[in-house]
Order: sequence, then structure tokens, then C-alpha cells
Amino acid sequence: MSAASLTWGGRSIPGPGGLPAVVVSLTGPSLAHARTQARRAIDAGADVLELRLDLLEEAGTLAAPEPLDAAAAAARILECLGGLGETIDGAAPLLLTCRTAAEGGRARLDDASYGTLLRSVLDGLTDWVPQRRPAAIDVEVQRGCLKWVCEQAHGLGIDVVASFHDFEATPADDLLEEVLARMACEDADLAKIAVWPTSADDVARLLGVCARATAGTGERAGLGVPVAAMSMGALGAVSRVAPAFGTALTFAVVPDEQGESRASAPGQLPIQDVHRCLELLRA
Repeated sequence: MSAASLTWGGRSIPGPGGLPAVVVSLTGPSLAHARTQARRAIDAGADVLELRLDLLEEAGTLAAPEPLDAAAAAARILECLGGLGETIDGAAPLLLTCRTAAEGGRARLDDASYGTLLRSVLDGLTDWVPQRRPAAIDVEVQRGCLKWVCEQAHGLGIDVVASFHDFEATPADDLLEEVLARMACEDADLAKIAVWPTSADDVARLLGVCARATAGTGERAGLGVPVAAMSMGALGAVSRVAPAFGTALTFAVVPDEQGESRASAPGQLPIQDVHRCLELLRA
């Protein structure tokens, strides 16, 4: 179990007994679809909802080649947040994510535009009552804006999930540990890594990195912040349901009315299966 924890919307991250909080991504493609997904996810027992801005039609030009108008894009995003908030109504905390094409998303933003967009969204949240703001915002550590987005978000009482994705390989342990340490050093509240395994050894290494980073106090004290570590694809599915290794978050999918599931990353399992496995494997 991680020695560090967070509280989002009254929920502990990780949850009771060290079980990871189960996140369901709202993948759109429209706000109407996201609202339906949110209701189904809440009914299915999701602990956290992730709004994927890069997948929302209403977010406008995030996937377009033309230069970003950050103020206009932020205004559209805030309108979507307001509409989704009416549906959620405090039933689950919200993680706000704009995933770039560089890390598996649809937002075609360079580093400067990405940072400007996040800061513009946070600027717009200044006048919102704290209870209506997202619990957390995702920031890709490779974009170079983590530290100053953390400063702005923390001023609003919003936590920051620093993220790193590799869809081609599982980097060496020392590189992963260096990335996690950088996230903590730049004031992230939760450090997230998602990588692609090419062998069972890659999955085992990722779980070992997570276990060391979330070790308790004493000589083997870990990172000091909660860690979410996922090995993607079918080979890495075990990493999503292995609470003993200390991951604070795991991502699951909820089928729609037609029984179809749209995962936000390869290897995500149905939420009922995740809940069942977590209870069986409770440390």
C-alpha cells in the first residue's frame, strides 16, 4: 500500500485498504455521450471520472492543424465542464485530461500551446466555486510545463496528476524511476506512468518499479506521492488488478447501451471485472 494518499471529492486515493481507485474515462465523442457515459459509470461504481477533452467534438480545434486560440478553446472546455457538472452533481470526482498526439491522444498541440491551454482553463476556473471545480488535472511531464501548472492548480485547490506514456516499449527501470522522481520534484500530487510491454519481464519490471516507488516509511521509503503504474495491452492487464504493488489508480471501461466499450488506452478491462479482481487480490 502506498504511504501517501490524496482526497478527491471526499474519496481517498488510493482507496480503503490500499485498493486503487477505479477511474472510467469519458471518451465522448460529444458532451451528450460523455454525460451518458458518466451516469453509467457512476451507477457501475466508478470512483473517479476522467473527462478526455481531446476526444470531445465540442472542444473544437484541439485536433486541427491550425494554430490554437487558447482563450476560445478554454471557453468551450469550461462550457463542457459546466454541462458535465450538472450530470455528475458531486457523485464522483473529476480528472480533467487533454491527451496529446505525442502520448496517444488526439490533441495536436506543440508544447507551448499545450501549456497555454491548460493555464487558460485554470484561469477560467478561478471564478468557479471550489465544489464545482475538477478534483485534478492531468499534465504530461514531457511537455515541460508541469511545475508552473502545479503552482496555478494548487492555488485553486486542484491536484495535479503528472503523466508519462510510452506506446512502444517499457523503458529501463532507472529511466522510469527518474521520470517518477522528476514528477514528484516538480510538485505533482500523483505520478502516473503507462507503458507498452513486449514481454512478461516488462510487466514484472513495471510492477517492481511501482512497488518500490510506493514503499512505506523507513530505509525503503518510496517516492512520497501516490503512483499509478500501468502496463498496457492484453499482456499488461494484470498490472491493472494487482493492488499489492501499490498503484493508486486503475482505469476501467463501462459498456454503453449497445454493450460496446470504448477504452481510452489498450488493455482496459470492464469495471465489474476490475472490482471483482481487486477484491480477490486485496493485499
